[in-house]
Amino acid sequence: MPQPSSRRSLAAVGTVAFSLALTGALVAPALAGAATQGHRAKAATTMVKLETSKKYGKILENTSGKTLYALSVETTKTLKCTGPCLKLWPPLLTKTKPQAGPGIVAKELGTVKRGTSLQVTYYGHPLYTYSGDKTVTEQNGEGIAAFGGWWYVVNDHGAPVKAALTSSSGGSGTSGGW
Repeated sequence: MPQPSSRRSLAAVGTVAFSLALTGALVAPALAGAATQGHRAKAATTMVKLETSKKYGKILENTSGKTLYALSVETTKTLKCTGPCLKLWPPLLTKTKPQAGPGIVAKELGTVKRGTSLQVTYYGHPLYTYSGDKTVTEQNGEGIAAFGGWWYVVNDHGAPVKAALTSSSGGSGTSGGW
């Protein structure tokens, strides 16, 4: 049988263990909430902004400065980039309403449901980045024929640049439809 001093020690250890467990139970949810809140703050703003490219003029880019593209055969009703296409052309996704940077027509920014996510659109065209652009100044996806259509850099008016197809015909490549 434990001695009285041993019982006090065991009781003290039990009290400390209970206090630590209680503190952990109270602090852990608060920390989890802070982590979630920090995650929400990061994902809260998806901005589309303008960049002036030496080669293509005013073009769209995402919050990170990566060039944005659209597939010529897509609209908000016909998403053609699926499966392997999404690895090469990651969609610009958002959890909230996309924000318009200076020079972007805010009322033309929208979203289309892609699975459980929302993909950002501009003038009705779903927007993507290109995995072949390794730096923010690259536009390596311009004029690529793949996945049933042509991929184009999008200008400030929501039109395809089409530089790859119009360069031999002498056109500027910054106007016209899809």
